[in-house]
Amino acid sequence: MRHDYNLPSDYEKRVEEGTMCRWYTEERSRRQAMRQDTKIFNLIEKAVKRQQRRAEARSESVGLEEYR
Repeated sequence: MRHDYNLPSDYEKRVEEGTMCRWYTEERSRRQAMRQDTKIFNLIEKAVKRQQRRAEARSESVGLEEYR
C-alpha cells in the first residue's frame, strides 16, 4: 500500500494495541493545521526548524555551554 505518512517507529506495537487510528487522526489534524497557517502551525514549524538546526550543528564547532 502506498501512502505519504512517515509511520512511527513503534508502528507494529500500535497496530497490535489498536491505537493507529488515533495516530492517523492526529497526523491528519497536524497536516491540516500546517496547511491553514494557524498558531499551532507556527509552533510546529519553529520546533521543526529548531530540530533541523540542532541536527545540522556539529558539537565540536561551537560550545553549547554559551547558549544555555
